[in-house]
Amino acid sequence: MNSINSSAKLQFEIPNCNQCWLKKFSVFKDCPKELLDGMFANKQFRQYEKNEMIVRQNDAFQGVFCIQEGVVKVSTFGERNKEFILWFARPGDIIGIYSFVNSENYYFNALAVEPVKVCFIPTNDFKDLIKKEPVVSRKLMKDMCDKISFIEDRITSISRKKIREQFAEILISMSMKNKSAATGKMPINYSIKDLADIIGTTKSYLYKILSDFDSKQVVSMHNKKLVIKNFDKLSLIAIGDEPLN
Repeated sequence: MNSINSSAKLQFEIPNCNQCWLKKFSVFKDCPKELLDGMFANKQFRQYEKNEMIVRQNDAFQGVFCIQEGVVKVSTFGERNKEFILWFARPGDIIGIYSFVNSENYYFNALAVEPVKVCFIPTNDFKDLIKKEPVVSRKLMKDMCDKISFIEDRITSISRKKIREQFAEILISMSMKNKSAATGKMPINYSIKDLADIIGTTKSYLYKILSDFDSKQVVSMHNKKLVIKNFDKLSLIAIGDEPLN
């Protein structure tokens, strides 16, 4: 297999981890300033265009990617080459942790849903940091467990819930990272196609559900973005307790 995409544009002025606005949200939050300054000597800052592959499934593992800007679709292909979307990586997320821990090839595809900027950290640099700062290792384990739990919950949901309930559940999951989620009017920056692929339905059927949600003032479309208008109603739909009226 080919190695990870090396055609991405490289920026020679590498961002400083201590000055990065994402540090307070990342696993590096509690790392001593002196340690971060001395680490990641071989870090690369890469830029990817929309729909450009960052990683291909079964590529040899070379390091992890810290998302700086944009959204990355993380997916895998199963039987009959059917795509299964695992999750969407956002700024502050790190992709490749599972492969790092297990010393395996990348088990996923990573596609730039929109223009993306990442910091690529080679294996040895990342390994050195883990050895010197155990708190990062613990946070990485928690992050990986959270992702596994999210995927397991989705698999369970697929087998037990109706499409509209799954859709409501996915929207809630995607919005929870935003601090203003509970206030309603939450923008969800994903295409209808991607959302349909996550649930395992068609765009046309999802549009029918959206039309129904819109008529009930739960979710609407605005400037090509989904907006959660009533978080409480959406939550009731997700658990199968939707009011009749």
